[in-house]
Amino acid sequence: SFVENFWGSDFNSTAGFDEISRRMKTGKQSLTDLVEFIKKRAQIEFRYGQDLAKLAHTVLGKGESGTMHSCMESLIRETDETSRIALQCAKALNDDVSTHMAEFKEEQRETRKESEEAMRKSIRAKKSSHDQMLRCKAAYERACAEAEKSSEVLKQNMGQPQKKLDQLKLKMKQSRQSAETADKEYMESVKSLETHRQRWEKDHEVYCKRMQDLEMDRLTKMRNNIWVYTNICSQTLVNTDARLEEIRKLLEMCNANHDLNIYVKERRTGSNRPESIEYTNFYQSNVRVEEEVKRIPKGHASNFVRVVALYEYSAQGPEEVSLAQGDLLVVLEKVDELWWYGKHKNGTLGLFPVTYVKELPLS
Repeated sequence: SFVENFWGSDFNSTAGFDEISRRMKTGKQSLTDLVEFIKKRAQIEFRYGQDLAKLAHTVLGKGESGTMHSCMESLIRETDETSRIALQCAKALNDDVSTHMAEFKEEQRETRKESEEAMRKSIRAKKSSHDQMLRCKAAYERACAEAEKSSEVLKQNMGQPQKKLDQLKLKMKQSRQSAETADKEYMESVKSLETHRQRWEKDHEVYCKRMQDLEMDRLTKMRNNIWVYTNICSQTLVNTDARLEEIRKLLEMCNANHDLNIYVKERRTGSNRPESIEYTNFYQSNVRVEEEVKRIPKGHASNFVRVVALYEYSAQGPEEVSLAQGDLLVVLEKVDELWWYGKHKNGTLGLFPVTYVKELPLS
């Protein structure tokens, strides 16, 4: 116990008090550090919760379907739930730990301050009484020495005239009276010092017991609050892992083939592929057609398909023919579904878009 182990053999020693005071100061700092640590942890959890709340508004899986879409939706739900858990953790750390410890710290400070001030006062009183005793002792020793000296002087001058002897006797008497007075004062100072010593000893015992009780309370309080802190953080992790477990379950069911099949079914554009485009030698074709046109007997052009232009069209190259609404053309070759080749009424040969003309009946 403190009361049995923190003393000092020197009369005015304060070694025990000083050591306990250092211990209390260290304990106070340790308590302060723990309170600040938990406050900062609560602040971190609060900021973390706020950041997660913002992150939970992110849009995920907009273009996904099937099981992956479910996984990403679960990810957002987990983030939002983890945000709520973090904010709850921050509140619990502040309300259940930090605030209570701050109040306990203040209570300890008041008790410690009151006890230390009382102990210092007792130490000062004992030291002051000890100093007074030393002064009285020194005065008593001087008075005794003076009385001895006057008695010796009288013995040495016994042959002197009566008047001189009377003076020496008077001086010796006065010295002895001063010594007796100093002796009484010295004795009283020793008694007073013993009273102060006993009072100081009792005060020191009380101080040791009270400080040991404070330290027991502090260590127990810190242990209990660290335990509460651990439970809060542990529950936070358990709750967070429960949310993550939901994601893990969905990931186990995530099937890439299933999702791709859903995508194909919902977004398919068709199964028919475009046919290959073969090379057409328009120059040779034009020469062949022109030769055939030259061989058409007069009066037999009516055997060819004739078309009339419905819209204006500007040729995009030398191989095409321009059209004006109402122009007549003779179709010499149907190249494909979009382009025909023919002869304009003005004698120009070239390609023209099928959608710009209308076929006329044979005459």
